[in-house]
Amino acid sequence: MPHMRRRCFALLLALVAACTRPHEVAAFSLFSPSWGDVIVVTDMTRAGRQVAPATPDAPVYYRGRTLGSKLGSIPGDREPDERRMGKFVADVLARQGYLPAVGTDREPSLYLVVQWGHLQPGYGDLYWFLGYNAADDIAAPSFPGMLGPEVFRRGFRTRENETILGTASRPIYGIIVTAFEYVSASTEKPIVYWQTRIGLPAQGKSMADALPAMVLAAGDSFGRETKAAVLKNIDLVRKGRVEEGELETLGIDEPSADAPRPDRR
Repeated sequence: MPHMRRRCFALLLALVAACTRPHEVAAFSLFSPSWGDVIVVTDMTRAGRQVAPATPDAPVYYRGRTLGSKLGSIPGDREPDERRMGKFVADVLARQGYLPAVGTDREPSLYLVVQWGHLQPGYGDLYWFLGYNAADDIAAPSFPGMLGPEVFRRGFRTRENETILGTASRPIYGIIVTAFEYVSASTEKPIVYWQTRIGLPAQGKSMADALPAMVLAAGDSFGRETKAAVLKNIDLVRKGRVEEGELETLGIDEPSADAPRPDRR
C-alpha cells in the first residue's frame, strides 16, 4: 500500500508538470507562497520598565554579542552567515533607536545578546517562547488532561491564541534578543531589562530566508513591552525581497556564553 501511494503521488506530480507551461514549472511549489504571520512577544522586567525605551530622537547605546544558532539547527538546512546576520539585526535595531557604542565615544547602557535557531515541539517550552498565556485564552483547559465546558468556547478564541496554539505544535524558527543592564552583564547576577522573541513555522522555508524577514517584521517591537503576543504579517516584508547581509551596521561581537531567561514580573 505505501508503494502504491508513492506511485500515485509521482503520477500526480507528472500530471501537474505535463499540464503546466514551461515558464510556470519553476513557480510550482508544494508549499504555500504565503508565510502568514510571525509571532512576536517582548517581556519586560520591573527594572526594564524604569528605563525609557530607545527612539531615533533619544537613542540608547549598547554593546553586544551574537550567539548564532544556539537555539538549534537541523542537517541540510541553509543557515545565514552568523556575522552578517548579526549586522542585519543591528541595522534593524538602529531604526528603533538602539545604536552600537562601538566606534563612538558613547558609554553603553545596554548589553544585547542575539541568538536564533530551529526549535522542535516538546523540546523546551514553545508556548512560553510564543507568549501563550492561559489566563488570556477563553478556551484554556480548566483541569489539565481533562475536557471541560471550555471545549465549547474554542470558536471564540482570539486569532492570536489560535495562531500560537497552531504554531506551537510544529517546528519553528526562533529568534531571541535579550537586553541586559550593561554594568551588571558581566557579573554573577546580570540585570535583565527586556527580551524579544520571534517565532515562525519552519516548514517550506530555510533559516537563511526566514530570519531576516522575521527580524524586519518584528522591528518596532524590540525593547517595547507587548503585554501579550502580537502577530505581524511577514509577507508584507517579503515583498521587499529581503536578503541577509545587505544592510551594513557594526556593533555585534563574536559568540560567547548563553543569555539567561528574564523573569516575568
